[in-house]
Amino acid sequence: MNVLDYLELQKRAEYVMSYIPKYILKRMIPEDSFFNVCKKVAGKPDAFGFYIVNVISPLTVPSEIPSDPKELAKLAGVDDLSKLITVTLDGKALAVDLNKVELRYENKSVTLKNLKDAAGVTIPVGGKLALIYDYPGGLKEGEHELVVKVGIGGNVQEISAKRVLKKERVALKYPPVL
Repeated sequence: MNVLDYLELQKRAEYVMSYIPKYILKRMIPEDSFFNVCKKVAGKPDAFGFYIVNVISPLTVPSEIPSDPKELAKLAGVDDLSKLITVTLDGKALAVDLNKVELRYENKSVTLKNLKDAAGVTIPVGGKLALIYDYPGGLKEGEHELVVKVGIGGNVQEISAKRVLKKERVALKYPPVL
C-alpha cells in the first residue's frame, strides 16, 4: 500500500463507527439493566430505561455545552437534533422525541431543558448512567432487544443489548435506585 492510499484510509477511518467488543458491552450493560419506572402513578409504568456502567475511562461532559438545541445540533454536526439518535426496540424503529429522554447519574437528572446542569460533570469508571424514555405502559416483562445509534460529527456509535426485563423491575418507583 502506498502512502496516498494509507492517508485516504486514515481519513475514511474518522467517519467509521468505533467498535466496542462484546465482552466490554456485557460489562457496560449488565443483565439486570432494563427497567420500567412509574413517574406519575405507583404500579403503572410510564417510562422504560436501562443503565450503563462506565467501564472504559472517565467520561467528562464538556464544560461549554450549549443549552440551545439548535446550537447543540450544530456542535453535534447535524442540522436537527432529532437526527442525532435512532432507536430500534425489538426490531421496530422507535420514533424518538429527545424531549422525552432523561439521563440520570448520581441522583441528578438531565433533560434537554436543563442540559447546562451536566456541563463539566465527570462519570468515573464504575459510575452508572441511566437513560430513561417516557413510554406509556413501559415494556412487558421478558426479553427485549434495544439498539441505539448516535451520529455525532459524521461518526455513528451503536450500542445494542438483548436483556430480560425481570418481574421485579417492571414497575420501579421514580427515580429508580440503580
